[in-house]
Amino acid sequence: VAKMVKKGLRANVGAHGEPPIGLMYHTELAFTAAGGLSNYEALRAATKDAALTLGIDQSVGSLKPGLLADLVIYPPGVDLINGNIVESRKVKYVMRGGRLWDAETMIEEWPVKGRRRLMPIINAD
Repeated sequence: VAKMVKKGLRANVGAHGEPPIGLMYHTELAFTAAGGLSNYEALRAATKDAALTLGIDQSVGSLKPGLLADLVIYPPGVDLINGNIVESRKVKYVMRGGRLWDAETMIEEWPVKGRRRLMPIINAD
């Protein structure tokens, strides 16, 4: 995959929603870097290139006016470009649908402080 990306093709990062919810995506991200992608290329595969591949780049995939902006916020000291990509798991906040949530507790921080995010039941049967 790294050889293809170096030649200008796109890679995508994907996970399958298995428990622990959200963390396997970060494992896949680390696998792409371990496979030879730079941290920047791995992050691009998880964002802009995935949106381009799926044809939804006019709505998501980068931060620009008019695009949906679900995003993650990291604490000071986490440098995913020059540091260890495994630190992508150190998410401090998640912003989704204009609401800010504490990533560890999934308690809303803004605009309604204290509301708990209901997590979906996965594989209930």
